[in-house]
Amino acid sequence: MGLISHQLEEAGIATVGISTARDITEAVRMPRASFLDFPQGFTTGKIHEASLTSAILKSSLELVDRAQQETILDLGFRWSDNDQWKDTVYAVSSNGQASDDRLKRSSTPQYQTDKDGEEALASHEGGECLVCIGIDY
Repeated sequence: MGLISHQLEEAGIATVGISTARDITEAVRMPRASFLDFPQGFTTGKIHEASLTSAILKSSLELVDRAQQETILDLGFRWSDNDQWKDTVYAVSSNGQASDDRLKRSSTPQYQTDKDGEEALASHEGGECLVCIGIDY
């Protein structure tokens, strides 16, 4: 993401990244990024919480107008009232081994709802999406 962002910035296109992995975002030196201490995979908030997603996106996009290069803004949103959700991420079992409960990667597109899948397929009929040309749906 950092390399692409820097190339776009050089072309005069402002970029903002939204991250749940601060160390990676710092390492790739994103031009502008917002950070959420949320589980990975939930970069724009919880499923079915449109107001949270909207607030995250709005806060992140404000960086375009007010931030200089290589800025990471810590967004104040919280995943829950406490940090217990972190205990299950790479939890260490009684034998001392860390476990990884993430889903296996798949080349099959995945959607949050059936309607999302239907809308994505409909928007790509005829290959009109310039972003996705070359992706086999």
